[in-house]
Amino acid sequence: MTNETLILIGIVSAVAGVVYCLSRYFMGDSDKAMRERLASNTNATAVDVAPMRGFESLVTRLGSAAAKPFLPKTREKQSDLRQKLAMAGIYSPSAYRTMTGAKVICLGLGLLGGYIVSLSSSGLMLPLAVGGLVGYLGPTFWLRMKLKKNQENLNHGLPDALDLMVVCVEAGLTVDAAMQRVGSELAIAHPTVSREFGIAHMETRVGLSRTESLKNLGVRTGNASLQSLASMLVQAERFGTSIGTALRIHADTMRANRQHKAEEMAAKASVKMSFPLVLFIFPSTFIVLAGPTVVQVMSSDLMK
Repeated sequence: MTNETLILIGIVSAVAGVVYCLSRYFMGDSDKAMRERLASNTNATAVDVAPMRGFESLVTRLGSAAAKPFLPKTREKQSDLRQKLAMAGIYSPSAYRTMTGAKVICLGLGLLGGYIVSLSSSGLMLPLAVGGLVGYLGPTFWLRMKLKKNQENLNHGLPDALDLMVVCVEAGLTVDAAMQRVGSELAIAHPTVSREFGIAHMETRVGLSRTESLKNLGVRTGNASLQSLASMLVQAERFGTSIGTALRIHADTMRANRQHKAEEMAAKASVKMSFPLVLFIFPSTFIVLAGPTVVQVMSSDLMK
């Protein structure tokens, strides 16, 4: 064997050993974890104690370990990211640590990618800076996209949910029972609304009042439509008005608002299309139409 082959085998063996050690460290012993769960007397839910295996568990543990030195110590500094995660529909207890660790890991991967790119170019600092910036801001952009998508799903499914709530309330169900029934019925069509209604119903079952659970529904999601729904239900219960009539009027108002927003987006489409028309379509059209004429004029005796 040549020296290059021996060096390559040594590098591959070292990388495999490091990966194996890291996987054993972060994955842990399954029998030991099972014994610890059986011996513990905590009242965690089934979702919290369910073992996570495979790649998801490795990423979560790796993100938590990488985020530990960079986590803020005070609750005030943690509240902003936790609120954004809740507004994006991510309620896992380890989501905050995983998100912070993902920033650290993506920063390292970005710096590594920038260094690899810099080896084939003359400059070193620019690829490193761009790679580190993209890696650090990547999880933040992903969270923003997730938050925007979650809010859109809530706004899209809430009018249908209110129509079903009107039917349930007028059939004789209470607001809590109506929310639980609507949440179960919309689990396939609108899973985001179904999840939020299910959480609100569970809060009332564990001892919170209906007013508190509705306020938590608006604060937790950060959605203006759900906040207005919570305020409307609280006021209707406080002043003794008909909840069915209030829900029907609120559903009609939300559907009208959604129609107005769609009309507004349709009106903006013509203005937004003017920029690609001017920059791309018009020059191509002029080249196709005037190109042969320009070629004939340039090849004519007049231009010689």
